[in-house]
Amino acid sequence: MYELSRIRLYSIGPAGARYADTVLDLRGVGAEVPDPAPTQAEFFEDEPVGPPRRPAPAGVLFLENGGGKSVLLKLIFSVMLPGHRNTLGGASSGVLRKFLLADDCGHVALEWQHTLTGECVVVGKVSEWRGRQVSNDPRKFAEAWYSFRPGPGLSLDSLPVAESTAVRPSAEGASGAQGRRRTMKGFRDALTEAGKAYPHLEVHWEEIHDRWNEHLGDLGLDPELFRYQREMNADEGEAAGLFAVKKDSDFTDLLLRAVTDTRDTDGLADLVHGFGNKLGRRAELMAERDFTAGSVELLGRIVDAAGTRARAPGTWPRSGSTAPGIRCSVPPWRWPTPTAGC
Repeated sequence: MYELSRIRLYSIGPAGARYADTVLDLRGVGAEVPDPAPTQAEFFEDEPVGPPRRPAPAGVLFLENGGGKSVLLKLIFSVMLPGHRNTLGGASSGVLRKFLLADDCGHVALEWQHTLTGECVVVGKVSEWRGRQVSNDPRKFAEAWYSFRPGPGLSLDSLPVAESTAVRPSAEGASGAQGRRRTMKGFRDALTEAGKAYPHLEVHWEEIHDRWNEHLGDLGLDPELFRYQREMNADEGEAAGLFAVKKDSDFTDLLLRAVTDTRDTDGLADLVHGFGNKLGRRAELMAERDFTAGSVELLGRIVDAAGTRARAPGTWPRSGSTAPGIRCSVPPWRWPTPTAGC
């Protein structure tokens, strides 16, 4: 199990309330880690004194209305629950795209610490506009996700978001990013090079939502837990509403949603829905089948009768027509006037 240790937001956020380079630090104020794993400090970093401690078990963010609490949550959930349909609060599909300016390459990076060993893992999201131009076309909004295990060579502080990154910030909370912002390609190249130089970082890059969700599960960060967090933070009082079950079937539905992967049941649901529609029209379809079968039978009789009549000798052909295979010994000038049915 992991706990959120630090959050870094770089060059992202709505106009007028942007995060230039902000780190929210929750480290070192919780209980001691019971079974700490051996770690190697970053280059030029002071050795830790005493046993490692867990992050803060809880925190309160005091901001007035419109101060950016929902924006912060939206950015965090965009890492753990990718996809516009998972946007916090049921907002429009383009709300996250409004947090990025034309020349931005925005980052949201989360550092998680294991509760038993103290080992850390960083997961993040990077996004930018293709062509450096804001557009209403979602296909021009590029986004990708990455993860690594911090250590010598790369950490949350030394994330290569800019062309020059200080190994160690000049002051606590100060930005280590220097120079021009890297593009998404430049950031990926720098991340890949660090992974090759330091294999222990276990750098991973992903651009597909489902694969990223699977990777989070492999790391021990279950996206399903964050889906419930998203629902509880969708609006004021939503935490109580999520668990407000009025009958046993509501609780059963809640339990099934919690333990069942919807991707496994979507196909079955579509199949049952299709059969349900057919069963609902069963009486109508059976009447249509019986009518069609009866019509075919009657029409078959008419066709058989017409064929028998055409093959019968001495049948008078209609005026101006011939009946192949039928000989008539009566001269044409003595043919009777054709009547209906002849």
